[in-house]
Amino acid sequence: MDFKKTGNRLSVTLLGDFNLNIVRRIKNLLEDKDELYIDLERARFVNSEAIIFLHKQIHNNRTIRLKNPPKIFYEALKILGLHNDWNLKTIIER
Repeated sequence: MDFKKTGNRLSVTLLGDFNLNIVRRIKNLLEDKDELYIDLERARFVNSEAIIFLHKQIHNNRTIRLKNPPKIFYEALKILGLHNDWNLKTIIER
């Protein structure tokens, strides 16, 4: 995982899957940042812990932007019933 802190933003580029270990690392880096940008282009998998983490961040009024999430991300959102709760047009970047 690579990261960069700029002002109120934490930008993360994942080098692999988005899982519990990555969630823990991001939590440690996030501190009081208001924006979280995650590049998921290299991730093949996003597990439920990662989605729950993102959901909590959204509900804590943190701005979340995700670049190129894998197909499984959308399937997991649907299974968890969050696909209608998240405004994907403002969250997802291609």
